[in-house]
Amino acid sequence: MARILIDARCLSANPTGVGRYARALIAHLAPRAIQAGHELTLLRHPSHTAPLHPELALPQVTSECPPDNLKNHLIGHRALEDAVRQLGQPELYHSLFHILPRYAHRVMPQARIVTTLHDLVWLDHPDASQPTWLKARSIQTFARAAIPHALRASDAVIAISRPTAERAHQLLGRHQIPVPVIHHGVDPRFFDAPPPITGPLRWLGQPEAPPFFVAIGNHKPYKNLHTLIDAFARLPRHTPQPQLVLIGDCEGLSAHIGPSQVSEHIHLTGLIDDDQLRALLGRATAFVFPSLVEGFGLPILEAMAMGRPTLVSDLEPMRSIAGEAALLFHPHSPDDLARLLQRLLTAPPLARNLGERSLARARTFCWDKTADETLRVYEKTMATQTHTA
Repeated sequence: MARILIDARCLSANPTGVGRYARALIAHLAPRAIQAGHELTLLRHPSHTAPLHPELALPQVTSECPPDNLKNHLIGHRALEDAVRQLGQPELYHSLFHILPRYAHRVMPQARIVTTLHDLVWLDHPDASQPTWLKARSIQTFARAAIPHALRASDAVIAISRPTAERAHQLLGRHQIPVPVIHHGVDPRFFDAPPPITGPLRWLGQPEAPPFFVAIGNHKPYKNLHTLIDAFARLPRHTPQPQLVLIGDCEGLSAHIGPSQVSEHIHLTGLIDDDQLRALLGRATAFVFPSLVEGFGLPILEAMAMGRPTLVSDLEPMRSIAGEAALLFHPHSPDDLARLLQRLLTAPPLARNLGERSLARARTFCWDKTADETLRVYEKTMATQTHTA
């Protein structure tokens, strides 16, 4: 039996991409690891300590140290010391975020280390992820030190898409280690009928409601929601007038929306729970994912699982994740996107066909498969004779 410590401090009460990965992976991995004879333990942030599996009480400790900044890189080993003191020395440590405590090997000298690499946005696209030049330079400087360190201190790196794996190999240089590609899955609930819409937008769930488009993201430039807003503003007038629902931390886009002709038809929900996400996605005319850069693009699959026509930017890894089930558009062309939105509004057969293809595509991604492949990485890594420290 091996003790496995999973660092899940990235998981919050209303998780976004990385947190959703952590929550789903642990829920599906835990029974498999235990059945294989391993002990699964968790390091979590105290803001969210709810059980991750309905039937398994996994030993866990908490730390206030966040996983995604300089503090974790420099003094995150203190959180690991607490975990080791309370849970025991692990044979394997899996960091679910790609910033590794600098002295992890000193705290866990015998442990193999696995790190999940989600994306290289901070390193390769800092200006698209930060609001100012100074913050962009600061985050890039930090990433240049912290991310290569995390990769080189690991015995294996799990990349969530092929482009991310290729970039990891470039950063590793001569220090090559296994970098398997393990895709995300889809929460089975997204294949179910959507629950009712509640709150201020419940009118969108009525039979007489107008068509509406949904996007998920935030105000950061790489999410490219300003292109979607501009495309929406270019649509011809319709009766009833279509609506645009932006889910996530999008308040920073208010200035871009401005007092325009369409501003009253654009709705910012803020962060919402999974039930309301499913309620809106499941009734949307289409889902739009205009990102310029992503590690994976899990919302694409969640929308597809609900049978929604889906439009994604014509960039990797989005087009590979969507396959032939989505319409592709030039991410810097509001006119191109507006043309496709208009087609979906006026061509019901196209929308139905896309919805059917979306559902079939989503069924090829499964968290059970993600968990199985992750456990294989653990066992293969623990079987190695030496580690990289």
